[in-house]
Amino acid sequence: MKSPQAYSGSEQTYVKHFFLERYLERVAYNIFSFAPELVYVDGFSGPWKSRDEEFKDTSFVIALDKLREMKEGLRSRGKLVRPRCIFIEKDPAKFAELTSAVSEVRDIPVTPLKGSFEDLIPEIVRQIGQSFSFVFIDPTGWTGFDLLKIRPLIELQGEVLINFMFDHINRFVEHPDAATAATIDSLFGGSNWFATYNEYIRKGLSREDAIIETYMHRLKSVGKLKHATSTRIKKPLSERSYFYLVYGTRHWKGVWEFREVERKAADEQERVVGAARHQNKAIRTGQHDLFATTNTHEPSLPFEQQKRMRLKQGRDLLLATLKNHNELLYESVAGIVLEVPLVWVSDLNEWLVELRETGDVSITGLDGRRRTPKPGDKVRWLSPR
Repeated sequence: MKSPQAYSGSEQTYVKHFFLERYLERVAYNIFSFAPELVYVDGFSGPWKSRDEEFKDTSFVIALDKLREMKEGLRSRGKLVRPRCIFIEKDPAKFAELTSAVSEVRDIPVTPLKGSFEDLIPEIVRQIGQSFSFVFIDPTGWTGFDLLKIRPLIELQGEVLINFMFDHINRFVEHPDAATAATIDSLFGGSNWFATYNEYIRKGLSREDAIIETYMHRLKSVGKLKHATSTRIKKPLSERSYFYLVYGTRHWKGVWEFREVERKAADEQERVVGAARHQNKAIRTGQHDLFATTNTHEPSLPFEQQKRMRLKQGRDLLLATLKNHNELLYESVAGIVLEVPLVWVSDLNEWLVELRETGDVSITGLDGRRRTPKPGDKVRWLSPR
């Protein structure tokens, strides 16, 4: 993908593409370790607002480049894999650009489909067949991916990453207009989402957190997914949320990988946002800080506060989970606790080691040679409940 400078004024898109590229790499490596084929689906391919003649700043080209790189890398090691791509776009002019852009691709099978993402679900499901899929849903608003209509797709073996446009959606949740309310109901997969939302509000969650938690709850329920989580993408020039990348999977390892990519993306977001704010200030004031640099940054206070809040939430969830179970495999604990945003694998391991040292838990496999828990270890709660 292109450098942050190529996304000037659209830093949130750069962070989204940074995350997509790195997570796609992780999920593909995991799938190719046991299966020869992965189908990547882009439900709203565009291209939209591209500034590059070769569309290097678009999600479909970023995905193609990454899958091509991985295919060749694995081939050089003697492993043959078959990534496939399905790109969907309903706008006739954009679809023409899309088909032209992929017409010369020969090394990876690409199927462009013209039409509404929702309407094409049966055909997409048919083309995926029995293969593992990774579905990226990146709309320009909050319509076009009715949760009930796309259910057959997210019920397949695979994972889904959705750009949940919070900044737009937040304006219309609880909107009095019936037509607008119907589009919100479709987004959440039925009008019964509001009871879940109100329950989160009663529990003390902020409006923003309640909206995101409700959507993840509905995604898990409708798609029969075991895990759902999210990561926050901010507006470049403020601490307000622009959108969330909401992720669903059936396997704990997916949550693990998602959090590891989030750790890298969080640092990159702070760096890029810091540079954008410095540049904006320089333009407004006509002055440049001689000591400022885009290579280093100090994390903003709101991020630090958010991280501390999430760490407390994650540790509390860990303790509650261990107290409610006599014994759990490490991967089961990880799948639960790592659903909390900004709680990373290193945080979880640190807490478990501390609890072992205080005698609250035992962890099979840890001895003088290995001090970090890993999958396969059994975690047993020892303290009184």
